[in-house]
Amino acid sequence: MKQTAKNASPKSNAGRNHLVVEHITNTLLELMDCKEFNSITVSEICEKAGVGRASFYRNFESKEDIIRKHLHNLLEEWWASYTGTTIPELVTAIFKYFYECKNIYILLYKQGLDYISLQSVKDSCGPKPEHDNAAAYFAAFFSYGMFGWIEEWFKRGMQETPEEMAELWKRAQSFTSEVL
Repeated sequence: MKQTAKNASPKSNAGRNHLVVEHITNTLLELMDCKEFNSITVSEICEKAGVGRASFYRNFESKEDIIRKHLHNLLEEWWASYTGTTIPELVTAIFKYFYECKNIYILLYKQGLDYISLQSVKDSCGPKPEHDNAAAYFAAFFSYGMFGWIEEWFKRGMQETPEEMAELWKRAQSFTSEVL
């Protein structure tokens, strides 16, 4: 059986490394709650997380890389559990995902790191090299469009529920069809 972070023994190298990554990630997020991202240093993260700089650089290239990898892992877990089959189901599920993870995404937005969020959405559901042109254009349209909706939702304080957002999206699709 291949060892992963979820099945590795805490005493194994993989298990210990998973704990190091978790400590570094949690520490950065805690620091971001009370400090500007740009004023947080790698040394500060390592000291507070109780890990050495070598452990940091074995796992991450930068502070931004911590965020990228964390968002990637969150989205990968979400995709693994997603069971919908239609675009409206996907849209509703995406809004639910962002609502459930709103603390981290709003934190990133407030810290001026929303570009990392956009990249994570694009990496997750955007165009892939193996897509044909039509599929790539649709994936680009969908991923950038969804991010625009989500970003505006964040800016407005996420007043609507995920279901209300999905309904607004459906109405926008109908409106677009009528106009075109």
